[in-house]
Parts: sequence; C-alpha cells; structure tokens
Amino acid sequence: MFALALMLSSIRNEQSQASATPESLSSQESQIVALVNGTRAYSYDLELEKIALNHSVSLYSFRSSGSVGANATAIWLKNQFEGFGLSTSLESFEFTNWNLLEQPALVIDEDGIADTAYDQIMVSSFQSAHYSWPTPESGVFDDLVVLPLPDAGSYGGIGANPINTTLWDSVNTLDKVVLIGGEVRWNSAWEQAFYSKLSSQPPAAVVYTWWYSWMSFTPPLLGSVGGRPTSNMGPYCWNLEIPCGWVDYRDGELIREKEASGNVSAEVVIPSVIASGPHYNVIGRLQGGAGADKLVVVSAHYDTVLTAGFVDNGAGTAGVLELARVLSHASREGIYSSNYTIVFVAFAGEELGLVGAVNYVKQHKAEMEDIVTVVNLDCIGSDDLNVAKTDPGPDFDLDQLISEAAADLNVPATPTDPGGSDQEVFRSPSNGESGFSYWWPGLSAGIDDATPVPSSTMIISYPLFYSDNWRRGKPGWIHTSYDNSSSTQTLNWLEAASLEDHIKVAALSVVRISPSSQQVVEAPAFPWWIVGVAAGVMVAVAVTTVYFVKVRKRSVKQAVQ
Repeated sequence: MFALALMLSSIRNEQSQASATPESLSSQESQIVALVNGTRAYSYDLELEKIALNHSVSLYSFRSSGSVGANATAIWLKNQFEGFGLSTSLESFEFTNWNLLEQPALVIDEDGIADTAYDQIMVSSFQSAHYSWPTPESGVFDDLVVLPLPDAGSYGGIGANPINTTLWDSVNTLDKVVLIGGEVRWNSAWEQAFYSKLSSQPPAAVVYTWWYSWMSFTPPLLGSVGGRPTSNMGPYCWNLEIPCGWVDYRDGELIREKEASGNVSAEVVIPSVIASGPHYNVIGRLQGGAGADKLVVVSAHYDTVLTAGFVDNGAGTAGVLELARVLSHASREGIYSSNYTIVFVAFAGEELGLVGAVNYVKQHKAEMEDIVTVVNLDCIGSDDLNVAKTDPGPDFDLDQLISEAAADLNVPATPTDPGGSDQEVFRSPSNGESGFSYWWPGLSAGIDDATPVPSSTMIISYPLFYSDNWRRGKPGWIHTSYDNSSSTQTLNWLEAASLEDHIKVAALSVVRISPSSQQVVEAPAFPWWIVGVAAGVMVAVAVTTVYFVKVRKRSVKQAVQ
C-alpha cells in the first residue's frame, strides 16, 4: 500500500508538471522550448569573455572588431557552429581595424621632471578611449591643464548654462594634456565649443573624466568609437591626431586638486595601431525544407568596446549559439524540420556603426528579397525584455507574433522603438547607408538600393546604460568596465534564468515564423486511464488478500479450539 501511495503521489506530481506547460504551445513547441538551457548559454558567454580578457590572445583590444581578439573569437564561433552540424563560413570584408598592443598608462608628475619618480602618481583607472589615436611609442609628457564645465546639478541641467569661453580662452591647450568632463559631449553647444578649442589649440592628449559628483556612481564611459569620435563635426580627434583616454570620477577629482594646487605634468601612453584589415561575419546555415529558398536570419554582434562585453554583446551571441544548438538538435532528432532555411549570423563591427551588418547586406543583396525576417539579439538577459517595433510584413505581423510568444511563455515583453542595432540595416537599408556615412564620413556603404526586410526586429533587455538610473530607476553597465561576469553577478544584472527566458522567446518566435515543412510525428499522450485501472486492480487485490488472510486466521483459530 505504501508503494501504491508513492506511485499515486508520483502520478499527481507528473500531472502537475504537465499542466505547468502553457496550453497554447503545441507538443512540438514545448519540446523545443524545453531544450533551451540558460546555464549552457551563460557558459558560452563565459568562453567569449575568456577570449576578450586573455591578453596573450587579444592583447588589450578585447574583442574590438577586426582586432586579433575579435578574429580569434570569429574562429571559435565558427567551430561552435560546425559542432552543431551547421554549414558554416567566415565571410570577410576589409575595413579599418584597431589594436591596443599594451596596457595604456597615465602618470601624474608633480615637479614636471620625467626622470624623478618620487613625485609620480600612476592613475589606476586610466583606459584608452576605443579607437583612440595613438601616442608616440614613448608616450607624451606635457603640462596638464583643465577645461572646467559649467554648473549642473543633475542630468537635466546639462546645457542650461553655457561654456565660459572667456575662462577657456585663458587656458592654453596647445601641446598640453587636457583634462575635461566627458559630459561636454552631452550638449551640442558645449561640444561645439570644445571642438573649436581643440581646433585652435590642438593638445597633445585629452583625458576625460566625470565632472559632476552625481556621476561618481559609474565607471568611465567607453563609447563605441569614442576616440574618433562620432559627431556632427566629424571625427575631430582623429582629424587632429589627438590621443584620448578616460579616468573615473575619483581619479579625475584627484587630478583636478593637484592641478589647482600648482603646475603639474602628465605622461600619457596609448600604444594603439590603426590599420586596415579583415573583419569576419560568422555564418551558420540550417537547411530548410519545402521553403528552403526563403531565409530567417537570427543574429547578434560579437564585437566589443574595451570591455569584456559580457552583456554587450556576449549575451546576445551566446543566445544565437544556444538557438543554433537547440534547432539543429531538434532537426536531427526529428522534433522539428524548419520550412525556411535558418541563417545564424555573428556580426562583426556593430560598435563601429553596424559595419558588419552593412557588409553582409552588401554581399547578399541578391538574397535580400528572400529574407522573411531578421531576429537580432542584443544585450539580452537583463531584467526587462523589450522588442523593437517592425513594419508589418505581407504574411504576418512580427510584433504580434513575438508578443504572443512571450505571453505564452509568461515572459513580460515591452515594445520599443526601431533602430539601435544590426537589424536596422535590414529593415531600412537607406538608414544603414546614411548611418554608415555619418560614422565614417567620405565612405559609402553601397546598400541604399538593397531590398528592405520590414519584419526585422531586435530582442533586447534593460537596464543597459548608466543613464537608465534616471530613466528606469536602476542603472545598467554596458560600455563600462562593469560589463563583465563578476560585476554582473555582484550587481544582480545579467542572470542565467533571464537569459534562458529571453532565448526561449526567440526560439518560440522562430519556430512560429518557420513552422515544420512536414508533419513531425509527436509522441502520443500518455494513457493515464491505464494508471487508474491499474491502481484499482491493485486496491482490489490488496483488499481481497486482507479478506482471505482474516478468514484463514479465523478458520485456524476455530480448528485449534
């Protein structure tokens, strides 16, 4: 009877678990979604991080597109796709690349004599700006000057007061090391004044810091190509050949105090190398069935700025790997046979202005009209899932499809504006063309005549940026040194469970976009009525046995008497 009770308890537990699966999912969808493993995706992300942080592989360039670290990552990604049984390739394109050969350095010198070390302070938080112009091999050693910013009590106060140009005019920046608040680039009038100052008196180097105490909570901002930078004035630091770096608020405050108390000098070393070389988009194809000539693109960018890129965008790349693993496994096992061909793409060069996606579209113009949809994963695994709005296609509404998939999986999802990542080049090649020319003045992408793919979306999550501290009540840390696995755990930012949820939404969406091209035989539902009959028989046998035992005992007792 105890065994029967255990069996019945087990049956109830299994029935309870079965009922937990959303009823709106088919058996096939449930099987595919169940294959998604957030812990495995997290482990892919850790492997990507290892490459970025291994200085013997990546030098100090992390996974900056086209760098030695990025190209080592491309080979690793190709090997993963091959391991899943996909048809794989590395598609190269030539573009500007940037490598950082050694750790950048900033030293504050109080007596202005480079040969005396007792008065020198090594600034530990210093980092090169991404795509900074290089210093000479020996570095630069010059007087340090400060360009102050106007008062601003909060983010909303930026630009309320003009730059004090009279004060700035009194500061000679020619061939000096200039310290300035990075907030100067948050307001167009402020940045215009900064650009004019640099143009009239080009310094030997620029060191950014956070100027205001209310920015002390965040590390230095490592912008996409902040060393150029991207602006309405063009890449003025490159045009003027000015190396740029960053220090955090605490070190910036220390430098300001030293400069205010007397003349100080600074040595800046940024051993970067700017060249032209190969960048690689990594492709894995899962062949479709009857509709194999139609394509579903599932993508993410694998390049970084000067961070480990655990969230941006190791998480999205790990999501693509997990989707490739799940769908290829489901195909081999006969669980799923995609009608359309699914193309998994790990893009290079997103941080350079969507350059990898631009070159993919350029190289695949003939295929653009065959692409049904693009699902791009960027910075998934944070708290709140968002999905970029699309233009309804002729066959389905992608916004509605993904929204329903998220609802069926009990994962809240919020629509957000288009743009922001590689899918925009597919949704609007003309936007991709104009954006490319803005980031890289004088160059043409050559894609404005490509066929748009209206159903191109981005699956993303928030918080992402430090500015989300004001917009959403909690900061994110992409493009800062906190974008690594240790910080994400400490700050409760990216979690394997959230990563799994977001990948499941993508998996279910892809399966619904490209259903099986043939009838897949599903395992029949278990006949629970047999269990009921068996349980009844066991109870009857037990009762009968007890009855005969009692009768036998009574008979024996009467015989003895």
